[in-house]
Amino acid sequence: MIGLLLTGVVSGQDADVDEVQNENLPDCDLTIGITSSGIEYDQTDVTIEVGDTVCWQWENESMAHNVAETETNSDNERKIGGIYSGEANTTVDFRHTFEEDYTFFYMCEPHVSLDMRGKITVGNGTSVVAPEPIEQPEPSTVPGFGIVLVTISILGALIVVRNVPRNE
Repeated sequence: MIGLLLTGVVSGQDADVDEVQNENLPDCDLTIGITSSGIEYDQTDVTIEVGDTVCWQWENESMAHNVAETETNSDNERKIGGIYSGEANTTVDFRHTFEEDYTFFYMCEPHVSLDMRGKITVGNGTSVVAPEPIEQPEPSTVPGFGIVLVTISILGALIVVRNVPRNE
C-alpha cells in the first residue's frame, strides 16, 4: 500500500509550535474521531476517493488510542509495514493520504479486544494486481525423445494403413 504518510501528535506544547507543525499537514477530506463511549471510532465504515486524506483526530481523551493497519477486518495484530499512527495517545492528529484503490482495515491496539476497528474503502476498494507471468515449460532434455515419438507415430500409421481393406 503505497501512500503519502504524514503524522503529527499534538501534545500540550506551546501553541506556536503546534501551528508551525500543522502548516505542513494536508487538509482533511474526512475526519475520524472517538465516540462518547471512548472505545469506538465515530466512523467505522466509510468510502473515499483515491487521493483523499483521512485524519484521525482526538484531544484529551480519557483513554489512549491509535490507528494500526490490519490485513483483514478481524485481525488482532498490526500489519508489518502497514500504516501506523504510533503508540496510543490521548491526543492525536494522524493524517494519511490514500493513493490507490484498496480496502484499508484498521484497529486501535489497546482496544482491539473490545472490537475497536474501522474500514475505509478507497475508490472501488480493489487493488490492481499484475497477473503472474506465464512460465514457458522447460524443453525436454531426454535425448532422442522426439525421434522415438516420430517412429511410434509412423509405425502406428503403417498398421492402420495395412489393415484397411482394399477394393479389388
